Amino acid sequence: MDIWQTAGWIPQLLSRINLNPIENMIIINTTFHVERSIENNFCKWVRDEYVPSALASGILSEPGFSRILIEVQEDCSSFAVSFKTESIEDAVTWHDGHGAALRQSLHTKFGEKALFFSTYMDEQPL
Repeated sequence: MDIWQTAGWIPQLLSRINLNPIENMIIINTTFHVERSIENNFCKWVRDEYVPSALASGILSEPGFSRILIEVQEDCSSFAVSFKTESIEDAVTWHDGHGAALRQSLHTKFGEKALFFSTYMDEQPL
């Protein structure tokens, strides 16, 4: 389950953010913690199902897939999957719709062996 979404704080936060979509891209990042016993199958699922399906939505672009080098829990690996989108509204629409279906697919396939949380970020110029 996505603990941040169930907390209900996202809509409140979004109402306070004033972003100019012409200048800023929004990054939606989902961090996954997976048991090492499913790591290879999880990575295959991300490459073969999650990323292609997310891109097919037409809302997201520029996918990234990274291993997190800090061990959060023994016998678990952590990964981050990120995409860019033009607005926070697009990110939330994808997360709550298409993204929710993909995360349900993850849960059906791997159960409690794969946990996740999502973060919205405002890309800043250097």
